[in-house]
Amino acid sequence: MSTSDERLRVLEQIDAGEIDVDDALRELQEINGQADTPPSTAAMDNRKYRHWWLIVLAIGLGITGLGAWLGSLGGWWWLLAGPVLLLGVLAAVFAVATSNAMWVHVRVHTGQDSWPRRIAISMPLPLRLSAWFLRRFGHRIPQLDHTSVDELLVALQEGISADSPIFIEVAEGERGERVEVRLG
Repeated sequence: MSTSDERLRVLEQIDAGEIDVDDALRELQEINGQADTPPSTAAMDNRKYRHWWLIVLAIGLGITGLGAWLGSLGGWWWLLAGPVLLLGVLAAVFAVATSNAMWVHVRVHTGQDSWPRRIAISMPLPLRLSAWFLRRFGHRIPQLDHTSVDELLVALQEGISADSPIFIEVAEGERGERVEVRLG
């Protein structure tokens, strides 16, 4: 029986009153190979990424400490210490800037039995930092000169949170190819 026939069977069972909506949702998720978590629950797992900025902060502080140590060696070591210090400070500033940033999570289920079966990417989107950059330097970019991209970014940041994320799911094909994108 094909996937579309199985889905139709579940919908007919709902129509006939044989199963309720929760059971139908569970069966449809099993048919689609999505038995791990329903979208409402999956959208809430964004909170576990909230403290990952501390890892970047620790790395930035470690690089800054390495730069300070290289500078304290004296001699020509200070030439190497300057760029290392700058890199460490930039990493720490980026970490602090993304501490309250919205995250984007992209999950690709290829439907294949071989590698790569799943591809997962999660990263912060520092929208306020991007909006600030566009306000300061956007007039130097000819394509962005007469647009309000910075205001759009701020509105997007204010409209989406971990409690109310945007969840986009696209499923295609008989093999179960699926792409999930979560913003929040």
